[in-house]
This record gives sequence, C-alpha cells and structure tokens, in this order.
Amino acid sequence: MPSLSEGPDIVWSDDFLIGIRELDYEHRCLIDDINQLHLELRDHTDMVAIRITLGNIYSRIQAHFALEERVMVSHKYAHYAEHKREHERLLDEYAERMTKFERRPNSSDQNALEDVLREWIVDHILKVDKKMSLMIRSSERA
Repeated sequence: MPSLSEGPDIVWSDDFLIGIRELDYEHRCLIDDINQLHLELRDHTDMVAIRITLGNIYSRIQAHFALEERVMVSHKYAHYAEHKREHERLLDEYAERMTKFERRPNSSDQNALEDVLREWIVDHILKVDKKMSLMIRSSERA
C-alpha cells in the first residue's frame, strides 16, 4: 500500500459514502484533514503546524468514532463490539505512530503514519463502515 507522500492526495468520491449523513460528513472532513497533513509533510511545513494538524486529526477521529459507536448502539448493530475494537486498534496505532513521528521526525515514521491514515480510509470506511451502514439501513427497512 503506497503512502500518501508517494502518491496523490485522497480525492473524495461517492465511493466513500456509506449512506448515514452525519458519518459521511465526518468522513469527508477527515479526508480534508488528512490531505492537509499530507501537504504540510510534503512541503516540509514547520513541526509546530504539523503537530497541530496531527492533534486535530486525532481529536476528530476520537469524536468520529464516538459518534459512530452511538449510531451503532442506537440501532443495536450486531457487530458493535468487533467494530469498536477496530476503532480502538486504529486510534491506538495512530497515536503510537503520531507520538513516534513527533519525537523524532523522519521519512520512515512519516510514511508509517500516513499509511495508518490511508488504511483507515481505504479499509475501514470502504469495507467495515459500509458493512455496518448496510446492515443498519436494511434493519430500518424491515
């Protein structure tokens, strides 16, 4: 999986839509934040600005996961525990990579950090969140 620094920014497309308006909005904001980080890293922006962006992404991911988990609980989503564990794993991995990069910025840690974010976008939204959304929306129709 290529890192963001080797390729283009993540371009929002309808492929990212999961059909739950408030979560779709947050996914789009997160992609914007990740693209901002990518630009700052690519352009060698000063570390103060990069640290702020890293922290903003962490806060937004935390808030997003909390909202997503409330949606799952309110709809009695059958795979809630598994999905929540995935959130915890992703947040822990991002925090670890972020801290490591902040302590001693280098290209290897930068790539690892960006790979975690790409994994979240590609794997989590396009696969895990879409599955959750389909199950919730089909249960609403039943």
